[in-house]
Amino acid sequence: MKTTEITLAQANALTQARYNFTAVEKRAVYFIIKEVRRQFIEEKTGQKDLFNDLVVHISTEDLKKTDSNLKDIYSSLRSLRKKSIFIEDKDRVLDVGYINYFEHQKRDSHLEVQVSHKILPYLVELAGQFTSYSLTVAISLRTKYAQRFYEYCSQFEHSGFFVTTQEKLREKLMLGNSYPRWALFEKRVIEVAQKELQEAFEAKQCNLYFTYKPEKVGRTVTQIKFFIHSDGKGGTAPDVMKLDDYVYHIRTWLSMWLAAEKRPKNKRWIDGVIKHIQLNPDLVPQLYQRLNKLAKEEPGRNHAALARHIIEEDFLPGE
Repeated sequence: MKTTEITLAQANALTQARYNFTAVEKRAVYFIIKEVRRQFIEEKTGQKDLFNDLVVHISTEDLKKTDSNLKDIYSSLRSLRKKSIFIEDKDRVLDVGYINYFEHQKRDSHLEVQVSHKILPYLVELAGQFTSYSLTVAISLRTKYAQRFYEYCSQFEHSGFFVTTQEKLREKLMLGNSYPRWALFEKRVIEVAQKELQEAFEAKQCNLYFTYKPEKVGRTVTQIKFFIHSDGKGGTAPDVMKLDDYVYHIRTWLSMWLAAEKRPKNKRWIDGVIKHIQLNPDLVPQLYQRLNKLAKEEPGRNHAALARHIIEEDFLPGE
């Protein structure tokens, strides 16, 4: 029997948030997102202007798959209840858990979980800031790193790539002191995710996979570029990049080139650039194309001065 593909959506704020879930915990989260989408996006029975705690019923068999038992499910949901999602943007900081409680009547084939109203706004499709991906794929992936990279790749499927640093990835995956050396991080995290996604793609069980290229200055990996290979069947997003995708890449490039984390003055300048192009959205794809060309032509070069010159001359208002 053919498996029904269910396309769901997840807010980019959550895709980029910091958390460390097991594969079973993530399956529970995916089913929560599916129910949120059913109520608020597809059937529109939920009120987007008045969020209450949401009760979701999940089949224990769906959570088990082939690699866990009922005790594992209980343990995973207890762990999920205690874990926090940390989200920070320019306006606020939020630390919240996905669920308030879970309950299972032992003779019942389903268990009940309650989702906090604080996180519901991030699970509902608002302002187009969502990532589309296949629930069928997401819940079938075995490792938490494959699940997480599937989310990242789905977010940037239509741009075809994303660039980040080892430090940023480690922060989002909440690795702490695990795998401190690049070789170990690459082997235990990136290669594990890549292998599972590519094998699933080749078996026609997944709509995308990634390859990657670490870029070095001397022996130090300064950034990692991920290339997304897709069959084009992943979701319902348009075949063009969203403005948020352009802005993400622009901020990422500028932050790396201008060492924003170590230089607060440069970070403030970048924040000003982002605010300006968001207020003038016609500039966003133009700036993206200029910086993308710069990154491709000389990937090993320090682009800080040239990027700043381009932006100040052609994209910011004169004095």
